[in-house]
Amino acid sequence: MFDEKIDIGCMRKKIEGFPEQIMASFLKGKSKGIVKKPENLVITGMGGSAIAGNLLADLLFGDSDVPIFVNRGYELPAFVNADTLLFVSSYSGNTEEVVSSLIDGIGRRAKIVVLTSNGKIGKIAEEEKLTMIKLPSGYPPRSALGFSFFSMLGLISDIFGIPFNEKHLSKLVERLISEKEKLLSAENEITKLARMIIRKIPVIYVSARLNSVARRWQTQINENSKTFAHSNVIPESNHNEIVGLEFPKETVGNMFLIFLRSKYYENERIQKRFSLTEEILRDYVGEIKTIKAGGENKLEDMFLLTYKGDFLSYYLSLLLEVDPTPVERIDLLKNGLKQ
Repeated sequence: MFDEKIDIGCMRKKIEGFPEQIMASFLKGKSKGIVKKPENLVITGMGGSAIAGNLLADLLFGDSDVPIFVNRGYELPAFVNADTLLFVSSYSGNTEEVVSSLIDGIGRRAKIVVLTSNGKIGKIAEEEKLTMIKLPSGYPPRSALGFSFFSMLGLISDIFGIPFNEKHLSKLVERLISEKEKLLSAENEITKLARMIIRKIPVIYVSARLNSVARRWQTQINENSKTFAHSNVIPESNHNEIVGLEFPKETVGNMFLIFLRSKYYENERIQKRFSLTEEILRDYVGEIKTIKAGGENKLEDMFLLTYKGDFLSYYLSLLLEVDPTPVERIDLLKNGLKQ
């Protein structure tokens, strides 16, 4: 039984509304336009405002000939210059690391596009006459993913030769709405999974080409469920982590492995590695569960899995009887930095 009275901050409504963020954001980004193709694309941000960059890099891995780099921190990498397209992503507009990297980018004469709802970054963008995509206010940053990601995708869609257009996005919205109906039913694969992991340590494994989705699952479980989670990728984890999943036995035995699977992000060798990894670890970890995307292309698979992860974090928070919206430790840390 899920007691939704715990959801004081109305997180379920925000998660449900993700499909509604897609089309308008894509068109808003596309309306900005870029005349010249950059030498590289850098997305600088933190937390929920940066994950859009990781998703974009994974989605375009096999399609874009422009290097995409996600920057999480105060400084920008040395290669950023006037030929760089720099997305500055801070939902609040006050994230100190992002303010710092924005000022750094201005000094290097990068082509800057700011994505924010307001704050210091919004003011700097106005003063410097930077291209700005204003995001709707009233959301925790992690709930504004659709606004930031699809604005970015729309903005670069023409000059990057993105293989997805409004037709693909309309289909994605349809698929997500259909998935939402399943995810809101009393019993579905995600509510069952939430019950299975409530006293476990979630460990999410995914193909390296879809690392962003596992990271999203991990951070949503962290913030919404107030629960520790870990993620890693195949094949890299096959070269180190599988050896470490032996001791301490009590801890490893309490781990719950979740395999996120998409045929659009896996070759035959990765598929075989998933099977062998499960076979090798089955007797050590507590349990292993596979969640399949089930979309018709890599864009659909990416966001169907993302959507399922968001709902998992929500249902787990209800089982643990914690309001998913507040992030008190982050607020405490930010207040400490002001002193």
